[in-house]
Amino acid sequence: MPDKPLDQLGLVQLHLGWYPLMEPRDVYKLLYQGIMGAEHLLTSAVEFTRQLASEFERVRADPLERLLEPVRPDHTLWRLNLRSYKSRHLQVDALYTLLLEASRVPVGDQLELRAAWKEFVASCEHNHLQGFKPSEIHSFTAWLEKSGYPAVHHSQVYRQQYQPAYRLITDPFIQALGLGYAG
Repeated sequence: MPDKPLDQLGLVQLHLGWYPLMEPRDVYKLLYQGIMGAEHLLTSAVEFTRQLASEFERVRADPLERLLEPVRPDHTLWRLNLRSYKSRHLQVDALYTLLLEASRVPVGDQLELRAAWKEFVASCEHNHLQGFKPSEIHSFTAWLEKSGYPAVHHSQVYRQQYQPAYRLITDPFIQALGLGYAG
């Protein structure tokens, strides 16, 4: 976990260090989560709880996986990795209410999201971030603009290589779970 707040580029670089096979879609998902939060995932409290319980049951505990990963440069919103959480022999029941509440916390707006994506594209164009093909970035950007900057899933490569299993959580809820201070 970083000791001090990052800028947007630093946050992306941090995640690229952990997940070097990230594609533009995965960077966008990171930016989207950090700016828009997780409310888009919330269809109902019952469905949220059912999906979390089902996923938690399926994941294998992994004590080597990071427990928390920042999704905002200011460290106010995090990904809580379920495999790591499970490896600590903690119960999923403790997560339901806290994660449900965290998913309802408003974070940012679409103007901020568009600006963050534009900053990412510019960073790639100026070679501050490497490994992304300009044609892929511009193609994905055109799709985002046409689609209205929607929530997306991780890329197929990301899902296959990293098998993400996490939920978004805010700092007060991390403390409420007794996981310490994340920020």
